[in-house]
Amino acid sequence: MGKRFLILCVAALLAVCCDKEDRKNTYANQEALIDSYISSLSSDYEVVYNGGVVRVILEEGSSSETAKSGDSLYFHYSGYVFSRGKGSLFATNDKEVAEDAGFVTDGKAFGVRLGHSAMVEGLKKGLEGVKTGEHCYIIFSARYGYGNQIMNTLPKLTPLLFEMKIDRIVKN
Repeated sequence: MGKRFLILCVAALLAVCCDKEDRKNTYANQEALIDSYISSLSSDYEVVYNGGVVRVILEEGSSSETAKSGDSLYFHYSGYVFSRGKGSLFATNDKEVAEDAGFVTDGKAFGVRLGHSAMVEGLKKGLEGVKTGEHCYIIFSARYGYGNQIMNTLPKLTPLLFEMKIDRIVKN
């Protein structure tokens, strides 16, 4: 009986280790695809890297002040599954994008306090340094998203791309 229990424990440990290793490989593959996508973009775009998260500035902001932890941000967003660019839309508060996709939204800007809101790590890192009026993509692997969790309609281990339009920043 003790020998069988030991074998089961070792098998369970191996399964957990393999699962962790598979996740690490998945994250690495997603990050390589993101890097490949970034390389394919026009050199006209500024690219900002922050700890595994990439921000592609499509349109420069109008302000000289940048968002820092503790500041309040108000923005319109569209969240996509990353698939060598924009994949399928899963969430938005952008009225035009919502109408085109058959989603319903009131179109009001979403507000968060940077660093204090319950948002995924990828968005926290990606929003650091944005400016009022900036239009950008924030792209990250599942490592900085929902990881190994299923979140609403998103399967586990999903890389994400958020298209962001920063309406305003309130310095706190």
